[in-house]
Amino acid sequence: MLVCDCNDVHFDEIKEAVKKYGNDMKAIMEETGAGTICECCLEEDCEKVDLPLPLAIKKALKEI
Repeated sequence: MLVCDCNDVHFDEIKEAVKKYGNDMKAIMEETGAGTICECCLEEDCEKVDLPLPLAIKKALKEI
């Protein structure tokens, strides 16, 4: 699942970052690069990705 189009970040990368940083979005962004260019994926209604970053973090927290 694509989470960040600009940096080609996928859900599995977000999930690994969530294991390290919990719900610290800034740390997850720094670790993965997600949300650091156009910032569309920071919005829950972003249509460029399969799962925007805030929702990806919530999903990962449920799965770990």
